[in-house]
Amino acid sequence: MRMDQETWKLVLEYLAVKEDLRSSKAEIALLEKKLRDWVSEDPDHEEQLEEVLLLWQDTAQLPDDGLWKESFAGIKEQINQTPVRKFKILKWWPAATAAAIIGALLFFMASDKKPFPVNEYQVVWTTKTAAPGKIVNVLLPDSSEIWLNSGSSISFPQNLKHAGIRTVKLNGEAFFKVKRDPAHPFIVKSQNIQTRVLGTSFNIRAWKNYRPEVTVLTGKVAVSRDSAGTQSAAVHLLPNQKVIYNMKLALLVRENVEDAKTSTDWRIGKMYFNKTPMEDVFQTISRKYALKVVSDRSFDNCELTAKFDNVSIKEVLRTLELTFDIHYTINKQIIYIKGGRCN
Repeated sequence: MRMDQETWKLVLEYLAVKEDLRSSKAEIALLEKKLRDWVSEDPDHEEQLEEVLLLWQDTAQLPDDGLWKESFAGIKEQINQTPVRKFKILKWWPAATAAAIIGALLFFMASDKKPFPVNEYQVVWTTKTAAPGKIVNVLLPDSSEIWLNSGSSISFPQNLKHAGIRTVKLNGEAFFKVKRDPAHPFIVKSQNIQTRVLGTSFNIRAWKNYRPEVTVLTGKVAVSRDSAGTQSAAVHLLPNQKVIYNMKLALLVRENVEDAKTSTDWRIGKMYFNKTPMEDVFQTISRKYALKVVSDRSFDNCELTAKFDNVSIKEVLRTLELTFDIHYTINKQIIYIKGGRCN
């Protein structure tokens, strides 16, 4: 289904007003209401609006007021005068409209006219961090909630709905409960992947040098590589499904899971390993107990399947000792592990 011209004009007007810091709250609220009314008319409308906002986020930057008004008027004129072509850039987007916008943006970047002062439109980001051994709950300005696992951080703009889209950046692991808002899709950017939602709960694991994973508990999410972001490039997940990013092949692999809630067991002090490489096990232990693990790497190729429910570090090490025949010592904040073999 293609977005009609009147709605397309409304979206452009909304984006322009939203970007302009001089716009009144009443003006923005009126346009948001019109968009919400349009979204409620048809389930497909939500997806169409989401694609526009994603594309805008990746490409758009407004120049000074006079230049924008002049170019925006030109865009509207081209929309009215240019017939829709047979081919499409997006499944619902007339090519003439896309060309008009891209042309306007290229004109903005090439123009020798003075743009808005950078500091006037600079986005101010806030970062929250969970120290090793700690779990932190973060409440976003839109009332969405985030739980950060030990050693993780989340960054978000103070004006979370900047440019009509809610974007956060994750390093590490977090569980999200996103407040539904069709007019402002929620984007999580993490290592190698981008997760897009409207309102749902899900877990993202994106540690450095570890294959990223997204597991859905409720609702629906779309995961894509980096910011590729179009609907055709995304893998869609429903409850009790997860996607794993294969970094070597640059592929997203979708899988079914028996109980997605186990992916968030870390929030209540549990650790769950399922054929997990020992290197990853040691990293998890290090983050949870705020200890450094030093191993002679004699059993790095081993895998662990086990569950730990709020146990001490000594109980974890005792399990590893019995399973892999390791020897360990603890000196201050460092665990030294020697020996070991796979069973």
